[in-house]
Amino acid sequence: MEEDEITLKEIILKGQEYFREMVRNWKGVTFLTFLFAGIALYQTMSKSITYNAELTFMVNEDEGNSIGGVSAILGQFGLGGGSRGKNNLDKILELARSRQIIQGVMFEKVIINDKSDYLANHVIKIYDLEKEMKIDDSELYFTTDSVLTFKREQLRVLKNVYSKIIGSSKVPGLLRTSYAEKTGIMNLSVKSTNEDLSIVLCKKLYLKLSNFYVNKSVEKQQQTFDVMFGKVDSLKKEMDKAEYSLARFIDRHRGLINSTDRLEEIRLKRDVQILNETYVISLKNFEIADFSLKSKTPFIQEIDIPIEPLVGERVSKIKKAILGGVLGCTLSLVFIFLRKIYSDAVGPEN
Repeated sequence: MEEDEITLKEIILKGQEYFREMVRNWKGVTFLTFLFAGIALYQTMSKSITYNAELTFMVNEDEGNSIGGVSAILGQFGLGGGSRGKNNLDKILELARSRQIIQGVMFEKVIINDKSDYLANHVIKIYDLEKEMKIDDSELYFTTDSVLTFKREQLRVLKNVYSKIIGSSKVPGLLRTSYAEKTGIMNLSVKSTNEDLSIVLCKKLYLKLSNFYVNKSVEKQQQTFDVMFGKVDSLKKEMDKAEYSLARFIDRHRGLINSTDRLEEIRLKRDVQILNETYVISLKNFEIADFSLKSKTPFIQEIDIPIEPLVGERVSKIKKAILGGVLGCTLSLVFIFLRKIYSDAVGPEN
């Protein structure tokens, strides 16, 4: 046990050995330090300036509804209900990253760099995706928004553009979403190398998400409203027609009514009465449907929207060079120390 113990003196001596080894190889350490610093500096200078467009918004819910607007919409999506909270905010922001929302925005025509085209085509051009996908130009750019008619290669382009916008586990995309836990205020941000693209994509995503959210959250109430509106309108026309027939009959037989004609008058009056009673009931149901639709309709309220000009962002050259130098120095020292350990373990060559 005494032989296996390491004394403080031995630790100091061993440290001096490694320090002398590092000093003997100072040229290699210096070379790798400056090499990695130079590489990091070059990468920073070669990167384009990015523009970050941010939009903040909040969900206004019906205070009289214990479930709340957000839970109602998520429940209709099959994502579960429950009280308003962190999970609901996570899920509504996930809707902003869904393919249905992104795809709807991709096929809106917008003006970027003074040219009107589908937003998807702008993304392809700005980020040179044609080089990455190696597809013939005739199938690379979109000329229609009818996705169901797309060929296999066009669908592959569509998926690549979608991935460019939302990113992956390895590569961040243009879109970023977040929210403040205490206030519930949500944030959409788009960071790209083109100022117009950042602003337009951010605004379009918000509008598409807002419309989709509102329409889906009151879809059932809207259907009921439409049915009742059609029924009330139809009954009103039938009632007007029956009243006109009764008035016309009375005008034609004024003072000349016999028993047979009186039966016809009774029948017309009965039809008018039935239609009036039915119309009153339907009108009442229509008012209830209208109230339900209005009271259940939530909306997303924007707080701050991105406006130009955006401030260009670039990674600090000094910071990046220092990080690169530290990495190069660390790697060289690790190599020197591992070589020293191996040499001590094997011993001098025979």
